[in-house]
Amino acid sequence: MFAKALVSALLALTLLGPGLMPSYEPDKFMLPEDAKVLVVVEGKEDNTCRVIGYEKCTGDNGKESWKAVFATEGNIGAGGMNLNRVRGDKSTPVGVWMMNTPFGQKPALEGFPSDYIQVSKHHVWTDDTNKLIIDETGMIAGERVGADSYSGFYDYVIDAGFNRNAVTEKGSALFIHCQKGAPAPSSGCVKIPTETMIELMKLYGKYGTGKCFIAQGKLGEVDKLYNAYGTNNGLEAKY
Repeated sequence: MFAKALVSALLALTLLGPGLMPSYEPDKFMLPEDAKVLVVVEGKEDNTCRVIGYEKCTGDNGKESWKAVFATEGNIGAGGMNLNRVRGDKSTPVGVWMMNTPFGQKPALEGFPSDYIQVSKHHVWTDDTNKLIIDETGMIAGERVGADSYSGFYDYVIDAGFNRNAVTEKGSALFIHCQKGAPAPSSGCVKIPTETMIELMKLYGKYGTGKCFIAQGKLGEVDKLYNAYGTNNGLEAKY
């Protein structure tokens, strides 16, 4: 187990560069036994973040542990990382959730999830349900995820899983999705390079919905999220 963790840590160091070792231990996250994918986002004060993707692997000793399979830099919301997000404040919530609803404006690539949705201009991520639906009337309030204004950003998207019970004042449509152009803060989502988003989408596709999780925290405080999954009605972590 220790050797496996060491290899994973060295891979993360190689991918991220010197001085950027994670401040947490992925094996300490309390997740469902069948969890297979874990994405950890460490938000920084300048609204950038580092993102490491882990896959659960079985070692020679027959025990499972998390192995780093990709690492990248990205961006979080202009309001920073937040333990008490309010709708419209452009912050990125802190917590641990099950990712869901893989979609995008571009067609699915080989290895993508079987439930991937290529969205059209009729698709809306609703404000009141915090879910993706088709609305041909154009009357339902929400984010028109197939709109031209999201081209590039929403080529490939996965919902982080925050606020699945749709508490109105907490906001909706908090995703992990592609960067476009020069790096810049988001309105609350996590943005990563398109090539890394494709890696994540294929990793999600390998195991399917219900087995992929994301932890979002402040740099140096992610270890406070080990027991956060399934708490506080699916909203922010409390510590």
